[in-house]
Amino acid sequence: MRKCRDLLNAYAQIVLFIESKISGKSNVYEFKRIKESFGDKVKIICLTPEVSEEHVSFIAENDVDSIIVKPISINNLIQKIAFAIRPSNSFFVEVEQIKKLIDQGLYEEAMPKIELLLNEKPSSSICMMLKGDIFKSKMDFGNAEHYYKEASKGSRLNLKPLQRLANLYLETEDAEKYLKYLLLMDRISPLNHERKISIGEQYSKNGQEDAAQKYYQEALGIVRAQANDMLASTYMEIGVKLREINPEQGLAFMRQALESKGSDFSRADLWMVNEMGLSLRKQGDWQGAVDAYQKALQVIPDEPGLHYNMGMAYFQGKEHLKAVKQFEKAVAARPEILQESPLIPFNIGMVYLQMKRFEDADRYMRAALQSDPEFEQARTALGKIRSTIGPDGTAARES
Repeated sequence: MRKCRDLLNAYAQIVLFIESKISGKSNVYEFKRIKESFGDKVKIICLTPEVSEEHVSFIAENDVDSIIVKPISINNLIQKIAFAIRPSNSFFVEVEQIKKLIDQGLYEEAMPKIELLLNEKPSSSICMMLKGDIFKSKMDFGNAEHYYKEASKGSRLNLKPLQRLANLYLETEDAEKYLKYLLLMDRISPLNHERKISIGEQYSKNGQEDAAQKYYQEALGIVRAQANDMLASTYMEIGVKLREINPEQGLAFMRQALESKGSDFSRADLWMVNEMGLSLRKQGDWQGAVDAYQKALQVIPDEPGLHYNMGMAYFQGKEHLKAVKQFEKAVAARPEILQESPLIPFNIGMVYLQMKRFEDADRYMRAALQSDPEFEQARTALGKIRSTIGPDGTAARES
């Protein structure tokens, strides 16, 4: 928050990239706080390795401007950024002006401006919500309900109009409709533990204790999972810090981290496996690293990063054929992996070079140099390859 404030003293708008989770702690709850403080001056792009609809829905309802599911290609990344910082055209500028008028209670000035925007975009969800906000402020709850419902037709993942309807029914003490919309939002985005508590509260008020307990337990389950994530990441953090000081003890903590995850292991936890694999390889236990990657692949099949790291472990064990098999799986699963770092194609090329598969080595060294033209090790290796094969990358023929 302090960094955003400092930057906004120098710039009109900033883009904030935030991981959905860091060291087991969810950052998603911070998005609304940031938006409440800075509005559209701060654009939030959330990065997440999770692909489940319920996880994406939970992020979407927390005022995020865009979501990036990792891994992502450079082109898609640029498109995401462009969408988030799209030039403020006249429509969006006018929307911001209307919001200010409503905040000031100048409803008679705001309403004609909304109608003009609706002539431009008749089904605009934001315009419908703004009309609903005006009628709600005027205590005209019937019209407010109508326009919030119209706004809700725009997008299934847009929970804002549904939340406005729920707040409307809470304010008008319509407990039945309030509960109905809480349940609807819960079906779309079931990872909001605070909403589950509110649902449980309504059921308790109705004397439906079994239903109430179900939602209370679900809320506790979500929080318990978050607490377990923090415990696992703390074990892993200790393990990483001990890697150079006391490698055996460090590995013991890392194993505890993965054991604490148990059946809850997901794509978001891949960093733990990679840290453990790195520690095992540093100790020369490349087979132990392979075993760790294989276990992770049982949960997350065809994960390119795991295949690549397993290939590096096999390379360390001089199992070159097994190494290139894993590399090929990594590239087949995500060709863009070669662009993530010049070291990736370089390392693959070095395995092929040791196998005297010069044409394959040539191809990967060129990929490394395409990623980083100043990569001296790749240039040197390519020179050695070209002295063995022709300059066009094909095997030189004997005369």
